[in-house]
Amino acid sequence: MRKGFLALCLALFTAISVSAQESKYGIANRVGVGVSAGTEGVGFDLSTCLTKYLSVRAGLDLMPDFSINTDANVSGDDGMDYSGTVDIKGALKRTQLSFKLDCYPFPNSSSFFLTAGAVFGGDKVIKITGHSDEFAALVAMGNELGIEIGDYRIPIDKNGNVAGGVKVSGFRPYFGLGFGRLIPKKRIGFRFELGAQIHGKPKVYADGIGDLNELLGQDSDDDVSKLIDKLTVYPVLKFSLRGRIL
Repeated sequence: MRKGFLALCLALFTAISVSAQESKYGIANRVGVGVSAGTEGVGFDLSTCLTKYLSVRAGLDLMPDFSINTDANVSGDDGMDYSGTVDIKGALKRTQLSFKLDCYPFPNSSSFFLTAGAVFGGDKVIKITGHSDEFAALVAMGNELGIEIGDYRIPIDKNGNVAGGVKVSGFRPYFGLGFGRLIPKKRIGFRFELGAQIHGKPKVYADGIGDLNELLGQDSDDDVSKLIDKLTVYPVLKFSLRGRIL
């Protein structure tokens, strides 16, 4: 799917740029840059116009180190639930690359656009860490324990540490719409975008183990479980400041 998508995009961009070589459009004939802020974090992108209807951009988005502190229940492979919880931290920091094609259906009268493309990297949506001296002692005695995240168990190691998180596909199709030109008619412009990354159901992983299997017979109703079950798309809301170089 990924190779086919990239091949289609390359063929489309090549055909459009060749047909536009003798006009003011085409790759590198009109170039712009943008800085943005939104649900993907803070970002930077480089763009060019292919025709007056189509523009293409490549960008980089950085999610700041935002964290949430909570606690998680502990259970063992013996089927027993252990009293007490482990304090954990969920961090949302990640880096994403994107490649998108913007279509302006009414270029002479409106800056309204539709966009499609793909987002790469940043597959670890939430990184979970925690520590418990109490449960470290139990693990040292031969008990296999872990914290419950939805229908999953992230193990506690012999030092009492927990390390894992929630991840999605490293390749995510993207669709969106909004108002504002990638390359403004004047030197500076503004742009608003609303869209979604399609990543399917997130997976829980543990460092050193990989993806975890669901625990059979569990009936979790915690907030993390609800998030994992329902968040099959990542919503995007973005505001950007645009600048024209050429």
